[in-house]
Amino acid sequence: MKTLKPRRPHGRWIYYILYEDILWPCPVKWEWEENFEAWLPFYYSPTLEFVAGDPAKAIKVTRPQTPGLQPKRLEYA
Repeated sequence: MKTLKPRRPHGRWIYYILYEDILWPCPVKWEWEENFEAWLPFYYSPTLEFVAGDPAKAIKVTRPQTPGLQPKRLEYA
């Protein structure tokens, strides 16, 4: 019987790596790995290699919620 895999982590994720004394934010693409039976974060490194990262070090990007700031709405005349 086919085993069900958990849902892919939703939202935008960033993986930060230190390369040549610069902290690089690398966008993450989650891919299912059968060997680990888990979603692993893959990212393009500054050297343009597609690398698998540690899931515990991937950071979810959230939109900052500023109090008192209303979302922009279109007004019609």
